[in-house]
Parts: sequence; C-alpha cells; structure tokens
Amino acid sequence: MLNNLFVDSYWDVGRSYELTQGIDCPETATFFNTLQQRSTKEPSLMKNAVCVFELNAGIPLRRHFDSDFAGGFNFYGGMADHVLVLRHINTVYNYDYVYDYIFHQNGVIEVRVGLTGYIITSQDTTRYGYPLYAGEIGNVHQHSFNYKVDLDILGTQNRFETVDIVLENITNPERPELHHIQTRIERNLKRTEREAALQYDFNRPKYYNFYNEEETNRFGVNRGYRVQLNGIAKTLLPRQDWAPMRGVAWQDYQLAVTRRKESEPSSSSIYNQNDLYEPLVDFQTFIDDDENIVDEDLVAWVTLSTHHIPHSEDFPTTATAGTQMQFFLRPFNYYDEDPSVGSSNAILITPGEKSGSVRVERFGTPTGPACVSEQSPFRYNGTWRGPH
Repeated sequence: MLNNLFVDSYWDVGRSYELTQGIDCPETATFFNTLQQRSTKEPSLMKNAVCVFELNAGIPLRRHFDSDFAGGFNFYGGMADHVLVLRHINTVYNYDYVYDYIFHQNGVIEVRVGLTGYIITSQDTTRYGYPLYAGEIGNVHQHSFNYKVDLDILGTQNRFETVDIVLENITNPERPELHHIQTRIERNLKRTEREAALQYDFNRPKYYNFYNEEETNRFGVNRGYRVQLNGIAKTLLPRQDWAPMRGVAWQDYQLAVTRRKESEPSSSSIYNQNDLYEPLVDFQTFIDDDENIVDEDLVAWVTLSTHHIPHSEDFPTTATAGTQMQFFLRPFNYYDEDPSVGSSNAILITPGEKSGSVRVERFGTPTGPACVSEQSPFRYNGTWRGPH
C-alpha cells in the first residue's frame, strides 16, 4: 500500500529519499538513483535512494560440531550466512520505514520492514497511551503493510495448499487403557479464493505451500516454495461495523491467495483515501468472486502488521530494534538438497594426524576479510525536488 492510513487522514509514503553511507547502508554498499513521481507534476530525481550490499548476517547459515564423546571431535562443518541486501527507506512525515529484500545462499528470500522516526503526540487521556513529553501522550496505533508476491514455481500453473500440523491419539492395542498422543501432517489443497483467504489460528499451525503438480524432486515430492510469516498481528478494527475499513480490507488476512489478474494490480489505491466508504479498490472483491485457484497463475497477498504502544524510549525517535517484521519465501522440496552446499564459503575442520592438530578445508576461498571498505570522503546532498 503506497499510502499510510491514519484513520481519517494520510501522508504520502511513496518517496525514498537519499540514503546515508555508513548509517542507512554500509560503507561498502552500491547506491542507485531513482526517478519518482508522487504528488508532483513531473518526475523527481532521488539521488542514492536505493542501496545494495553484501552482509555477513553474524550467524552461521548452517553448522554442525560432531563430538567423538571422548574429549575430541570427528569434524566441524559450517558456513557463514553471507547475504545480498537490497534496501530503500520511505519517509511518511514523522515515520521512516526501512524496507529490505534479503537473498540467502540456500535459496531463501527474506522480506523485512523496520520502523523508526518520531511519534506524533496528542493531548488525549491516558486511556489511549502513556505520557511522553510536554504533557502529551503517544497514542496506540498499528502499522500494517501488504505485499503482492507473484510466485511462479517452474511455470505459471501452480497450486496452493496448507500443510496442517494436527494431533492424533494412538491407542495401545495390547493395553487399550493406554494411549499416545503425537503430531502428524495433513495436506489441504485450497481450491478457491475464499478457501485461501487465511487468518492465523494458533490452534491449527500450518505451512503455506505453493507448488507445481507436474514437477517433483528426486524423492517424488512436488517442488514448491512456502511463505513463512514472522510479523503478524490481528487487526481489531472491524470492517463489518466500521465502513471506512473497507479501504484496507487486506488487513483482515495474514495471507490471501488469488488468481493473478491484470485488473487486480494492487490491494489498494492512492485514491482510496478519497472515499473510504466506497473505495476505488476494495480488496475483498478479489476474494468474493471465489475463482478456481488450482493449476492457475497465483498471487499471494502477505500482510505484515504490529501494534505500537509508544513509550518513553520512543523519544526522541523510535528505534528499529524490536520493531522489525518479516516474511520468508523458503524452498519447500524445491531442491534435491540444500543448494548452499555448492558454495565455496563453507569450511570443514577435521582432526590432523598429530595430536592437537587440525586440517582446515576452505574449498578455495581465501582466508581473511572478504570485504574491506575503501577510505573515501563522506558525501551527502539531501536535495530531491525538481524535474530530472
């Protein structure tokens, strides 16, 4: 959604302004200019508005220490999680939203948004928030983001299923008074758009899997990608009782799957704020026509959301730590094995022939720092107005 809804008002969030080297992005990042036309007659050139960089995520992508249970080890194998990050930051008057698209070497794509900026305060009572400064409070509010994810798994004819984790009660045949409760999986193919409009139920944990019925891996399993949601929150404002919420109907669903249509390019519109009661784009209509989604070109609509109760540590600005939401696109039986095994960034350590010595295999990757920034003068312009 390109505009932020503040119940009855909005500010333009379609611009990504200049990024600061060493703060907004690492000094090793490559920066790109963008042309943007938002609330202006002509396009504006935004200098250094997007950056891309490689990053050591500070956690192993995979590792294992194999003990010999006699005070030594058989081997250690591991690989650092070096990722490629594409970043831009949008500013909506007082808030800044840090958007990241992160590519991991095992085929996982991570989509993340973090919140920062300053709080707009009011003189309401403390029923709506905590006192902050100058005798005013920070009102409770919610941040929500909707992503259109156009997945094509080895073609455009795809299926969507949930892989539910359910309980089963197994009775001991020899002693019927004894039983064992365990979990198992249950695959549920979603056949229509209404079936695929999902609200998370903690009593029914599940995977969300997109797959190609005609393609299998070497184990005979359908190749697919699953959506993993790590930043969800229930929206309490009801569309049924408060008509303005029709303009953001997508907030009701953590995930919805529909057929891809040129007539449904986005879940909302910048013009929805002109009439929230009869919005130009009502996302609910994408679902209500209830079309077949089996072996069709599918789109996933993913909602990230968080409730924010401002507190004293949000002054002077909200910090990104703890305010980040993300979802992942993860290979699900898509490969025959973890594709990162083909990377030369891994390391294998085995005991050497002499006591206390080790053999280190780096697979051709040189030792030492892989990326050192050059010393260059700090530059920042900050201007953006005017035609390109």
